[in-house]
Amino acid sequence: MSKLKTDRIEDKDLSEYLNSHSDFSFELSVLKMLRESDVECQHGGHYQDPVTAKSREFDIRAIKTIGKFRVRMAVECKNIRKNFPILVSCIPRHEQDSYHQVALLHEPIKKPYTPDLFLSRATTLTVNGKHSLYKPGEPVGKSTVQVGRRANDNEFIANDSELYEKWGQCLSSADDLVRFTYNDGENDKKIYFSTVIPFVIVPNDRLWTATYDDDGNLTGGPEPANRCSCFIDKDYEMNKLAGAQMILSHVEIVTFDGMRNFVEDHLKSQEDIAKIFPVEALSDAFYRKFES
Repeated sequence: MSKLKTDRIEDKDLSEYLNSHSDFSFELSVLKMLRESDVECQHGGHYQDPVTAKSREFDIRAIKTIGKFRVRMAVECKNIRKNFPILVSCIPRHEQDSYHQVALLHEPIKKPYTPDLFLSRATTLTVNGKHSLYKPGEPVGKSTVQVGRRANDNEFIANDSELYEKWGQCLSSADDLVRFTYNDGENDKKIYFSTVIPFVIVPNDRLWTATYDDDGNLTGGPEPANRCSCFIDKDYEMNKLAGAQMILSHVEIVTFDGMRNFVEDHLKSQEDIAKIFPVEALSDAFYRKFES
């Protein structure tokens, strides 16, 4: 921690902080935008970190249900400053990274020699390639850093500690959301398709991308962006006893406008949400799973 000035902090200093640097005020603006977009939100609750077992606070957990389709979002907000923006280095997405997973929730399918206690009511389906949210050949984030310059000598300062903290909180919060997915449709005895998407949100004009080819040559940017998907390929348990799991393939780093655009493009109507749950691709994935 940098050494503090000895000057007394006054109300004008606190007002300046709240108006320009407060994560909480930015968080509230994101919450307001989501609720105005008819997205159900839980704000500022606590959860147990699955790695450290310590109590932690999440920013926002959001859920949108349209018919039999349900999307849960773990949302963390970071009010980064304009003099320390995020730069995401990307490469064209390879075929094996081009997927997202969806859980089909149904009445348990009985399998021979398996006790009823351990039957899973969740079938995990993988949406690949051109049907996925994350298409082959599109830029995918592989490295993130915040970049600024030192005041005294104009040298670069580059680190990812602030972003990494929010990234980690986002992925930890998603652990609960994946487990909640397992019970979708249990009370009303309906079939649901559910998924979880983690988001880190920053203010507008604070996200930049640069694109490289597979040989490490810079081919595009740096340029401003509203959304960049970063590959994580992280496995989560939906239900340990049932052996039900879901892989979250990407975390979304978005600006405020990027989050608004995602909601407008994917969570407003049955047609929109079908981009996340493409019926034909899910049917193919279901039959492939049970044929194997």
